[in-house]
Amino acid sequence: MTFTLEPAAPFAQQLNLLIMKATFDVANEWFFFDGAHSAASSLEQGMSNTWLHESFVAANEKHEIFAYFEGQWMRPMDIITGFRTIHFGVQYSHMWTKAIFAYFDYLFVNRGCMAFNWSVAHQNKHAMEQYERFVRDYCGHKVGIRHYAQKSYTGKISDITLYEMTSEEYFDWKGRKFRRRL
Repeated sequence: MTFTLEPAAPFAQQLNLLIMKATFDVANEWFFFDGAHSAASSLEQGMSNTWLHESFVAANEKHEIFAYFEGQWMRPMDIITGFRTIHFGVQYSHMWTKAIFAYFDYLFVNRGCMAFNWSVAHQNKHAMEQYERFVRDYCGHKVGIRHYAQKSYTGKISDITLYEMTSEEYFDWKGRKFRRRL
């Protein structure tokens, strides 16, 4: 199955509906850490401003969205300081992995990102496992832990782990990956 990675703005209506539906699944409670989904504030305002936000969707060949990536830039230092992602359906997990690496290529190669920072709530156990495996198997590192740092939309409070991936780490990993293929 193939996919494209595209700016989210042209898909705003479809994406908004998917995210609204995702709010009914408690598995996504940590994605909506700011309380709930608000299309006016979280999607439409940031989507068209690539100086401060990077909002992308990954869509299959039928133009159905299976993943959403949102990053906030700290300019002029070229650092992504906040990141959220959601994938819509476990049947797309393998494609989500390919899509996030395409997103990283876009950020580090095309946009000159120097560092990429993200966090995950400890109570979001599935995501914690994925990110731990990601930094172990690919690139990035753990920065530290913040206590009582995130509240889910269901009212739970959680510590978070902060992660970071520098451009040096990313390009070193890509170089090792390329050399293994030779």
